[in-house]
Amino acid sequence: MDSDRKLTKKEKKELRKLEWQEKQKSELRNEKFKKYSIWGAAILVVLLAIGGLMWIVSQPAPSQAVAVNVAPISSRDITNGNKGAPVTLIEYADFECPACAAYHPIVNQILSTYGKKIYYVYRMFPLENIHPNAVISAQAAYAAWKQGAFFQYDDLLFNNQNDWASLSDPRSVFISYAKQLKLNVTQFTADMNSQEAQNYVKASENEALSEGMDATPTFVLNGQKLTNPSSLQAFEQLINAQINKK
Repeated sequence: MDSDRKLTKKEKKELRKLEWQEKQKSELRNEKFKKYSIWGAAILVVLLAIGGLMWIVSQPAPSQAVAVNVAPISSRDITNGNKGAPVTLIEYADFECPACAAYHPIVNQILSTYGKKIYYVYRMFPLENIHPNAVISAQAAYAAWKQGAFFQYDDLLFNNQNDWASLSDPRSVFISYAKQLKLNVTQFTADMNSQEAQNYVKASENEALSEGMDATPTFVLNGQKLTNPSSLQAFEQLINAQINKK
C-alpha cells in the first residue's frame, strides 16, 4: 500500500523543507504577536495617562487668592468682630442673590469658629439689573443697622429669601421682620424709605464696581480676593494660612 512505502531522498528533502517553512511561519507569527502586544500595552498606558489628566482637569480648582485694592474700612462700614483681629474678611453681597444665601451659613460658621481672630465687613453690592428687590432689601438691612440689628436682620433676609424675592413690593414683609426683631417699626420704615438709605446703598454699589467687583458673593481676605471658596474647609485653609503668618 502507498502508506507503507518508504520516502525517497527527494521526498524526505521536500518534507524537511516544508517543515522548515512552517517553523519559520510560526516564528514570524510569534514575533508579530509580541510586537502587537507591546504596542497594545503602550497604547493602554497612554490612554490611562490621558484619562488621568482628564480626571484631574475635571476636578474643582482649589481655592486661590489674588491681591486687590479695596476701600479702607471706615465707620460707614457694617462690621462684626474684633477690629484688631489678624484676619479681616470683607464680603460683597446682594440679599436677593441665591449664591449669597447659600454662602450665608458658611459665613456665620466662620464668625462662630474664629471669634476674636476675625474681623468681618459686609459691603452691599446689589445687582439691581438682575435682582429687582436687591436695592430695597439692602435699604431694609440699612434701616436695621441703624438700630443695631443688622446681623439679626440679614439672617431673616437670607433665610427667607424665597418668600420675598419674587414680590413686586416686599416692603410689608421687611416691616414684619422688623417687628419680629422688636425694632422701632416707625423708625425702621422711615429709614428704609429714606434718601439716606438710597444714597448709602448706591454709594456701596458704586464703590464695589470701582474696585472691580463683578459678582456676588465676592470675598476679600486680608486684601486678597478669593476664588472658588467652595466650602467651609476651603475658607478655613485660607484663613488659617493668614493667621499662621502673624
